Amino acid sequence: MKILLVTSPGGHLAQLLSLKAWWEKHDREWVTFKQSEVISSLDGENISWAYFPTTRNALNAIRNFALAWPTLRRIRPDLVISNGAGVSVPFFIVCKLLKIRTVYVECFDRITLPTISGTICYPLSDLFCVQWDEQKQFYPNAVNIGHLL
Repeated sequence: MKILLVTSPGGHLAQLLSLKAWWEKHDREWVTFKQSEVISSLDGENISWAYFPTTRNALNAIRNFALAWPTLRRIRPDLVISNGAGVSVPFFIVCKLLKIRTVYVECFDRITLPTISGTICYPLSDLFCVQWDEQKQFYPNAVNIGHLL
């Protein structure tokens, strides 16, 4: 299976890195931001660099949307998995248009309020995962996969 992992740095990246036993068995590529922690954590991985920052930055949202289309057409993944943040939204929209299956994992640290990216990606996701039962009040059809960290 060919997968594309789309994530922001920091805790978002750490959560997807915790799934290494699963993703290392597959042909994969990453989309994330070019920061020193990412470069060292993903040493040897194939990475497409997204535009940062994404929070309330309309220009970079457009740039990431423009990045999503050719990246997804080039890679042709069987599955895109993301846990946010803003970079996930343009990729999930393009995935929906291209009929590429998606999995979204809501962040570990957002228990009492949903994330903006999660709220947008929820209806776009083929599978939406949460890490706390409390998160299901915002995402009733989600699957609780337990804590990744």
